[in-house]
Amino acid sequence: MKTLLLFILVSLFALTSQAQWSYKFLSKEKHFVYSSGDFVMGKQNGGGISVNYIYNNKLTVNIGYSATVKTSADLPAEILKSTENLVPAFSTDPFSNSENIRILVGRVINVNREGTVRLLLQGGPGIYTTREPSFTVKSNTYDYQTEATKSISLVLQPKIEMPLFATLGLSAGPMVIFNESEHYFGAGIGLMYGILGKN
Repeated sequence: MKTLLLFILVSLFALTSQAQWSYKFLSKEKHFVYSSGDFVMGKQNGGGISVNYIYNNKLTVNIGYSATVKTSADLPAEILKSTENLVPAFSTDPFSNSENIRILVGRVINVNREGTVRLLLQGGPGIYTTREPSFTVKSNTYDYQTEATKSISLVLQPKIEMPLFATLGLSAGPMVIFNESEHYFGAGIGLMYGILGKN
């Protein structure tokens, strides 16, 4: 929760950046800073927020956070196939989900001369956290504890960005996360807000 709060504050900073930054720096329309929020569909649905910076209309840096929605976890086979009449000792359903904090760098390719459609080829490292229940059986009841594991991940997130206005736009693209425990494949669509490009 603290991580999500931190990224929301950073995103709010990016949202107010248009009022704080001087357009003298941006007069040649080469440097852009904006925040984005994405809805991601995949093995598990989720979402993400990020702060983006484009330098000289060629290089991009993305600092982001994404998480999957909590989904009910399946009971292990030892409980399902138990000959005893086991009853749950918990009042809430066991769940699993994941979070990822990442820093991506990449290249910006303008698809058209007007600069209203651009392709971002970006990737980089991240810290991937998974939360899974660990079940224990005691006499005729079973219980669980949620255990979190962290691992270093490689994140690839190419995007097509379409600034509709100088401060508002849409984005879409796949997201792939590789780490030692699992691989996540998803595709997302998002909203961008900030200093995006031409009017």
